[in-house]
Order: sequence, then C-alpha cells, then structure tokens
Amino acid sequence: MTNRISTALLFPILLAGCGGAHAESETPRLDPPIAVSVTGAHRIDVPQTLELEGTLEPKHRARVSPIVSGHVVEVRVERGDVVAAGAPLMVLRATDFRLAARAAAARARAQLEGLGVDASTGDVDPDTIADVAAAKADWEAKRDQLARIEPLAAQGTVDQQTYDRARTDEAAARARYRATRERVEASFSTYVALSAEAAMRRDDAANATVRAPFAGSVVERMADVGEFVGPQTPVVELVDASELRLELGVPERASSRIQVGQHVDVAVDGTDLRLDAVVRFVSAAIDVQTRMLTIEAVVPNADGQVRAGHFARARIALDGTRNLVSVPTSALTERAGVYRIYVVTNGVAEARVVQLVAREGTEARLEADLAEGATVVLNPPRALADGARVVVQH
Repeated sequence: MTNRISTALLFPILLAGCGGAHAESETPRLDPPIAVSVTGAHRIDVPQTLELEGTLEPKHRARVSPIVSGHVVEVRVERGDVVAAGAPLMVLRATDFRLAARAAAARARAQLEGLGVDASTGDVDPDTIADVAAAKADWEAKRDQLARIEPLAAQGTVDQQTYDRARTDEAAARARYRATRERVEASFSTYVALSAEAAMRRDDAANATVRAPFAGSVVERMADVGEFVGPQTPVVELVDASELRLELGVPERASSRIQVGQHVDVAVDGTDLRLDAVVRFVSAAIDVQTRMLTIEAVVPNADGQVRAGHFARARIALDGTRNLVSVPTSALTERAGVYRIYVVTNGVAEARVVQLVAREGTEARLEADLAEGATVVLNPPRALADGARVVVQH
C-alpha cells in the first residue's frame, strides 16, 4: 500500500520534469524582416539663415470716426468694398450745420454794414470809418487850437480861463475819438468772430460726409442709417494692404547681423506663396524683457494677392554657411511635432530624432548627426520601429 502511494506521487513529478526539459529545448521565433526602400543621405553646406515668425499687417489701418456729431442718413460702403482716398463712406445730416452757417454769416454782414463798410472788404482801418474820422478831425482841431493858445497864455496875452477851456476841449475831443475808435474796433472784432463761426459751421456741414483718409478696402462697417454717431464713434474700419508689414522679433544673439535693406524670404501660411520682402525698420533698442530686437520687413502687395492678417514664416540670410543633412522629404516621419528618420545599419533600422531646418521642394534639410552616404529608409512602413530587422528592396 505504501509503495503504491509513493509511485502515484512520483509519476506527476516526473511528467513535469520531462515537460520542462522539452520547453527549454524550443528555439524562440523571430519576426520576419520588413522590406524597405532606401537612399543615401548627403551632407551639404547651406547659407546661414534666421527663421522667424510673425503676422502680416497692412500698411495703414484705421477705424474712421466722423469729425462732427449727427445722425447717419446714408451709408455708402459695405464690407470688402475698395475705395479711393477721399471717397465718401457715410453721410450725416448736415441741415442744422448749414442753417447755423447762414445765420452766422448774416449776422457778420449786418455787423459790418452797421459800421458803414462794404461787406466784401477785408481788414478795416478804424480811422476810415465815418464816426471815427469825424471824432479824429474834431480832436485834431482842438489840439491845434490848444497849440496856438499855449504860447499866448505863457506871454499873458490870453487869459487863464480861455486857456483852461482850450485844454478841456482838447482832452474831451481826444477821449471821444478814442472811445469811438474802440467801439468800432469792438464791432469789427464781433464781425470777425461771426465770420469765423460761419466758416466753422460751413466746415461742419462739409465734414458731415465721412471720407476715406487713404485708399484701401473696407474691413467692417460699424454704423447704420438712423444711428447717432460722433467723433468718439468709429463707423468704418479701413485697411490699405498695398504694402504689408511683417513684424519680427530677432533674438539678441543675431541682432548685430540685421540691418536695413536685407532681403527676407516670406512663406505665407495657408498658401503656396513665397514673397520677397526687405527689412525697412529696425528698432533702436533691444527689449529688456524679451531680449528681442523688433524689426519690420515690408512686402509689396500692389495686386492684393495676400490679405492682411496671414501668419507668415520669414527666412533671413546671414553671413557664413551651415552644414546640414539632405534627404528626401519622404524619409521623414512626424509625431507630436517630433521628426524622425530611420537609418539602416547591419540590417537593423535605427530611429534617429532630427531637427527639420527647411524644405526645399522634395528635399528636407536636417540638423542631424548623420554621416555622408548613410542609408536612410524611404516611406517608412507603419510597422517599422526602432531595432526592427529590415531587408532592402532593390
């Protein structure tokens, strides 16, 4: 009975031992190599460039407001309209301004006519006004009379009473002349003020038409017929995109290599356009917060093919060259903004992280630690991973 039990317990142990030995003798299975197409990488020297980004802004942008206040009676433009400089954009009610101008002009004419002067006359000499001329003549006569009496009074030929009367008459005549002249001058000043008011009201009537300050395109219309607007109320937004300005921030390390007149290659996002620009404005100082030098490149846009507001990438050529790796763009893979290529070494694919510097047609320029002629995988298959075995297709 005991021997049976021992044999029964030993048998499963022996089976397990035999099974384990058999499993250890099996060879691990390997995935088959992945077929790939390859090409050779080349190292090339390219000009040193500075890559920057910015937004294309118009040459002029204005939110146009009326000079005077009033109700809108006519809207002349809509969004997208192209207008010339001085073209009417909106018209305000001008009736009140015209009436005020006429009333002020009428009061001015009446004031001048009250002086006995032709309304068409310009500046007026008060001494030519009849009342002033008469008062002046009377004063001059009294002054001459006093001048004759004074030596006679000194000789005792004329009594003191006659002399005193002559002095009093001369002083009174002089005072009347000055008062008359001052009254005329005040009246003429009133005329000038009324004339200025009339001219101002005429200008108000002319300014009731809101005009374009420059040639451009309407971005937005912010007022409609019936609304009351004033100098603080923008009614139309206007842009002149015949020239575009690209504001760029140059890092401090490259600021000394930027100067007015440098050419800039501009790629416009969302389009296939590449534009030639020129650095026209350079800030006088580096921003102490960002350590950037602000510059502006000007892009000709007379045909209006590019709209203001586009995001753009700029490339500025600097002195010197840079050694880069050139591979077909089909060799690149990208995930989460990180670029990789696969290099074949001894039948194994190695993933290399690279920095994309530029695309030139079907070629990609890379910053990478890669030898001349290195074997690079084209159009990497989705199954390809770092360390995978590959077989090159010829």
